Amino acid sequence: MAAPAGPAPGVAYAGFWIRFAAHLIDLVIIWIPLGIAVGFLIGPQLGTLDCALVTVDGVQHAQCSNLGALSGSLLIVEALGLVVPLIYFVVLWGWRSQSIGQQALGLRIVDVRTGARISLGRALLRYVGYIVSSIPFSLGLMWAGWDPQKQGWHDKIASTFVIRRL
Repeated sequence: MAAPAGPAPGVAYAGFWIRFAAHLIDLVIIWIPLGIAVGFLIGPQLGTLDCALVTVDGVQHAQCSNLGALSGSLLIVEALGLVVPLIYFVVLWGWRSQSIGQQALGLRIVDVRTGARISLGRALLRYVGYIVSSIPFSLGLMWAGWDPQKQGWHDKIASTFVIRRL
């Protein structure tokens, strides 16, 4: 089966599955270091928790004390979980036109009109569109599998294509 016609000679639109594989690579790159950081932030505080099972109206519940320090660390962890992926994708999309996962699989993000790399502002818009695309059961991300130009909603929002060399 021939690749669908791309936006220019020698390139094709990148389909859903290769984009999905690139994203899995990126998730490993992002979440393994974050997981280690979480372990260092929260691990020592878990030993200070004092938990017990208590029975209320015949139902057992876990009740823990000393949660104050842990809740502050959990806020830091949550902030890291939001900020690190944002910085990773926006900087790499705007600076190199590809994340590390996309680079590994030979994919690039380009402007629909010019075929050039996108700006940091457009990369941020694409990331916001990525979040919006994820909300309704990731339908906006899966859209790349059905769209003739292999664009997800976030690509349409930011006027980008994801391409690969033939």
